[in-house]
Amino acid sequence: MKNKKLISCILVTFFAFMLYSANLRHIENAKIKIVEPKTTKTAKKQEKEPEITASKAPSYTDKKKTKTADSNADKGSNKSLVAAIEKAMGNQGNYQVAVQDLNNSSRYARVATSKKSHNVSTAMELFLLTALYKQRQSGKIKTGTSIKIKKSDRAKGEKYLTTNMLYGIAYLRQAMMTGNKTAANALLRKVGKANVNKVAAQFGATDTAMVGTFTKKPVGHTTANDLDSVLKGLYQGKVLNRQNAQNVLMAMHGHNNPLINGLNGTIYSVGDKYCATALVQNTGHSYAVSVWSESGQNLNKLGKAVEKWFNKAR
Repeated sequence: MKNKKLISCILVTFFAFMLYSANLRHIENAKIKIVEPKTTKTAKKQEKEPEITASKAPSYTDKKKTKTADSNADKGSNKSLVAAIEKAMGNQGNYQVAVQDLNNSSRYARVATSKKSHNVSTAMELFLLTALYKQRQSGKIKTGTSIKIKKSDRAKGEKYLTTNMLYGIAYLRQAMMTGNKTAANALLRKVGKANVNKVAAQFGATDTAMVGTFTKKPVGHTTANDLDSVLKGLYQGKVLNRQNAQNVLMAMHGHNNPLINGLNGTIYSVGDKYCATALVQNTGHSYAVSVWSESGQNLNKLGKAVEKWFNKAR
C-alpha cells in the first residue's frame, strides 16, 4: 500500500515537472506585448532617438548679440552731434539715428551702422496716421465715418472693442495710440496698405512699406531716415495741410516710449524700445529725432543726449 502511494507521488511529481518545463519553454519563446489603449505592439530593442534641432522663433528683431559695425555719418552731419549720438548708442548692436533741427535745415546728423530697411511694429502707426488724415483731407473719409470691428481685426486678449460694433474714427485712433491693436487693424483695413505706402512715398519715405497687420508681424519696415522725413514733412506742411498735420501730431502727443522718457518740452512721439520717432519743441528750438535699434538698448540715453546737445547749441 505504501509502495503504491509512493509510486503515485512520484508520478504526480514527474508530470507536474514536465508541465512546468513546457510552460517555461513557452514563456521564454514568446514575444512580450505592451498593451496601451486601442493599440497593441511588440516590444523591441529601443532605438536611439534622433536629435531635434530647435527652430529659431520668428521675430522682427534678432535678439542675439551681434558685433556692432563701425558707424557711418552722412555727409554734412554735424560732427559734435554725431559724436553725442555715437557715445549714447555705444557698442550695443546695429542702429540707425536721424536728428534734424527743424528751424535750421543745415543742422542735422544721420548716423548708422546699418543702412537697410528693418522690420518695425509700433512705429508704423505714424505712417498709418498720415495716410488716415490724407484721406480725411481728400474727403474719402468723412468726419462722421464709422468702422465696424470685424473678427479678423481682433487682437488676442483685447476686450476693449466689441466685434460687429461701429466706432468712430477718432475713437479708434485714440484706442490705437494707447496700444489697442484691434483698433489699429480696423483703421488699417479702412485706409488700406496701398494707401499707407503711397502716402509714405509722398513724404519721401521710399524705404518704407506696410506689409502685415498690427497682429501679424512684420507689421512693416522702415528706416530712421524715413521716419525723419515724415516728421520734417509734417512740420513744414508738406503732403498734409496745416490742420491735418496738426491732427497727426496731436494723435502722437502723450504717447510714451523709452526715447522720450524724462525729456522736457512739448513732445509728439510714437514707437517702442526698438524703433521710435519724436518731434520735440522746447524753449528756443524744435527738432526731430528718430531711431532704430537692433538690441533695443540706449534709446533713453540717446533722447537725453540729443536734448542736452540742443540745449547747449542754442
